[in-house]
Amino acid sequence: MKGLEGIKVVELTGYVAAPACPRILGEMGATIYKIEPFSGDEYRTNGPGFGMQKTDIDDPAFDLASMNKEFLSVNLKDPEGAAFVEKLLADADVMITSFRDNALKKLSLDYEAVHARHPHLVWAQMRGYGEYGPERDSKGFDTTAYGARGGFFASLPQADNFQPINWPAAIGDWNASMALTAGVLGALVRKDRTGEGDKVTVNLYHCALWAMQIMLASTQFGDKWPKSRYNVTCPTNNSYRTKDDVWFMICYGSYDIFYDHVMRSIGLDDLIGDERYNRSSVINDGRGINTEVVKILEDQFATQDWDYWERIFKENDFPYQRLYQAQDILNDEEAYANDILRSVHYDAFGEKVLPTSPIRFESMGDPVLRKSRPIGYDTARIMEAYGYTPDEIGKMDGTSVLCYGGEEMPESVFVPSYGPRSKRD
Repeated sequence: MKGLEGIKVVELTGYVAAPACPRILGEMGATIYKIEPFSGDEYRTNGPGFGMQKTDIDDPAFDLASMNKEFLSVNLKDPEGAAFVEKLLADADVMITSFRDNALKKLSLDYEAVHARHPHLVWAQMRGYGEYGPERDSKGFDTTAYGARGGFFASLPQADNFQPINWPAAIGDWNASMALTAGVLGALVRKDRTGEGDKVTVNLYHCALWAMQIMLASTQFGDKWPKSRYNVTCPTNNSYRTKDDVWFMICYGSYDIFYDHVMRSIGLDDLIGDERYNRSSVINDGRGINTEVVKILEDQFATQDWDYWERIFKENDFPYQRLYQAQDILNDEEAYANDILRSVHYDAFGEKVLPTSPIRFESMGDPVLRKSRPIGYDTARIMEAYGYTPDEIGKMDGTSVLCYGGEEMPESVFVPSYGPRSKRD
């Protein structure tokens, strides 16, 4: 057995946060049955809103959350459609949904109902907010439940020129999908040991506050957000700019420990051991000395170009990085050598690069990626595998289920093409 081979997942989701979890499970080797309404997952329409192009066949935006799946289209309100889904659930290991509670109860797909019928099944739900609070029935999206209510929009801009940050779509969704994946894997371990499924819930708001822990804790001690980079509590964990206008970060969060090391490394020997500046308790006592230290470092870094400072950082083992923009990342050898970015060919758009999921199993190696398919592309084939005859499928097509009627598409399989990993058997 490689990875999750043999594990079957029934997916009833939309948009990004929930479907990204089964995409990860698919890269681990699981079989994913993505069930869509006849109109398809609404996320299929989002590409242009993200500045991306799409066709009926090639849809890179949709692929980001839905590669490596089988695509079924089922009318869940139709008795025969619901019966087909019951066959899938009876044979599956996991059900993943992002439907809200009221919709799930109407369809008898809520946890209590599903667990009563299929006690072996791991039932997992991605939510916007928690199960019990005043927002429990509200729609929750990445920018609202995670970015806005979770504090990112209001906390990350510079305080001295406040405007909400620009938010690359679905940051919170992708991070929450990792939490849901962890929960599903944990529940699968319990299922393997006991034979019984479990209920797994993750919500976007909770994931945001998990990421914001230090800000929330420090605020209770008087720290204030948003803040200016001139008013940070730890000047050695801050952004600076070189003479040739390259912005970068250094990350020595233990200021008292590394103060002398930083000053010595960057050529400020006269400040080594200087008791005006060398302790957090001194520079953060409200007199603005932290700002003074930031400006000292800022002036020093402005004396040399980036190439000079990068050499100094490497020689002195600094935790540092230049502030990469999107094009820098797309040209980053590190991302290709480790199969973090993978080249995918689209007939309509040529070669594009998409991220792989971050988790690796040695038994699986680097995952194969398969592009998404049109709505209902695999419905008939999967129904036949579950005992339906061609005549039965034909009678149900268009009412209970929707079967793809276009030309058969070639198998689109993408493997690593760079570095030692591409040479694996």
